[in-house]
Amino acid sequence: MLTDILEIIKKNLFLIILIALISLLSFQLGKISEPAGEPIKIEQGSALEIQNSNFKNQNLNGAETRSGGEVKIDFKVVVSKNGTKYHFSWCSSASRIKPENQIWFNTEQEAIAAGYTLAGNCSK
Repeated sequence: MLTDILEIIKKNLFLIILIALISLLSFQLGKISEPAGEPIKIEQGSALEIQNSNFKNQNLNGAETRSGGEVKIDFKVVVSKNGTKYHFSWCSSASRIKPENQIWFNTEQEAIAAGYTLAGNCSK
């Protein structure tokens, strides 16, 4: 009886080792994917709290947070003296315009009336 069991183990040794290694690997991957540290707590009324879900995925560099978590977006636009495109203040390309070359408009409509068009990498 014992010899039969040993024979089965010898025949399936590769399979047993493979199952053990996969189990160990799965366990280690589970530990790696676990978040480290304490979760971030966002208190009501803080600058991080955004109640309007439309703004959750946007870069809010030009945003002003009011009490109650309300967010006011700065819709001023900037153009370069040498360019034909306008950029919102939160666009990455707006920050690359040198300060001495910046022309600011209070609204998007003012920039359009002056002959500028929206830059391709900026969106509302």
